Amino acid sequence: MRAVIISDFGSVNGGAAKVAIESARGLAEAGVEIVFACAIGPISERLDHPRISVEHFAGKEIWQVGSKLAAARQGIWNARAYRFLSDLLARQPRDETLVHLHQWTKAFSPAAIAAAGESGLPVALTVHDYFSFCPVGGYFDFKANALCQRRPMSIGCVACNCDRASYPHKLIRVARQLGSDKAMRKLDAPLFIHVSDFARRFAEPFLPRQARHVVVENMVEAERRTPVNATRNRHALFLGRFTQEKAADVLAKAARDADMPVRFVGEGPLAGEIARLNPQAEIRGWVPAERVFDEIAQARCLVQPSLWYEPGPLVIAEARSLGVPVILARTTGSASWVADGEDGILVDRGDAAGLSAALTRLKDDACASAMGIAAYRGYWADPLTTERHVGRTIESYRLLLGAKP
Repeated sequence: MRAVIISDFGSVNGGAAKVAIESARGLAEAGVEIVFACAIGPISERLDHPRISVEHFAGKEIWQVGSKLAAARQGIWNARAYRFLSDLLARQPRDETLVHLHQWTKAFSPAAIAAAGESGLPVALTVHDYFSFCPVGGYFDFKANALCQRRPMSIGCVACNCDRASYPHKLIRVARQLGSDKAMRKLDAPLFIHVSDFARRFAEPFLPRQARHVVVENMVEAERRTPVNATRNRHALFLGRFTQEKAADVLAKAARDADMPVRFVGEGPLAGEIARLNPQAEIRGWVPAERVFDEIAQARCLVQPSLWYEPGPLVIAEARSLGVPVILARTTGSASWVADGEDGILVDRGDAAGLSAALTRLKDDACASAMGIAAYRGYWADPLTTERHVGRTIESYRLLLGAKP
């Protein structure tokens, strides 16, 4: 079995790139021959393996290519990337080879989907976000600060000024989406790999009718430790980007109203607003990856009050692996892992009062202890290991290859 994995990035700069790289490594160790095609360096040392061949396109991230016009042109259709991938895929053996796209919007453009489809090889796509059907990628109206209610690429969608940046920027993304949609329609029975059951249920109606769908959760690099005694900790923790769709400002207000200490770890444009809403909040920058679990272990609970349909934030699984209770919006992918009121608390998105009530509930030691223990047991009953991820990915590959004409 051989998989050509396509990822904009050759090193870890975010969740999607990390999954692409770690999945490639795990698949190689399981015996799958991997061709890792990337555009933006450097190349991770995790790709140094006898069964991994790295093919570097040597491109640039879209808004670093020069003028805005050149960036827009590359984002809509990267002709060089198309030729590179078409040639690469043409050289692959026809039997037992498939194409697996992880990321293409930052450098490769929809040309990656077109090249994959025209190669005649079976195609799988992991849905890390919603760029497969939504021009802005999040199915979220950034101007209204609310979930989108429009059909993707409908007249109402195209006319709506919903982009985080500007309407001209939205129009560039609309042009890119036209190319993506055209390439998607030409795929022969593609396989969409979703990272949670929730994300699959949400995204499936917007994806091509000829597609098939499976769920393969991402991996969590968690070692089994002694569970945290959350009752010894006092502060709620937010870990991530301080952006409007992740609703860090909602947590700041809710923690203030609940009179609960709160720590924000990350960075983003809402840092000032967090401090204004909750002057007592502790705001810190990113911690190194190797210290994330130690950071979570200091918290009484981890909170993720996202406003958007977040596909599968793994920080929730990381907290559960340590026995730290979680509070999160019920409209996120990770909500399917939580038994509301037993090993965590689900709240409505944007509901500061409901979030404040949940924080107040976890101030009770007996409640925090019971939920933490239940979360720990629930996670380790079926942990999100790399082996689990790789095994289910190989099952998906076999499904894809078995359906080949």
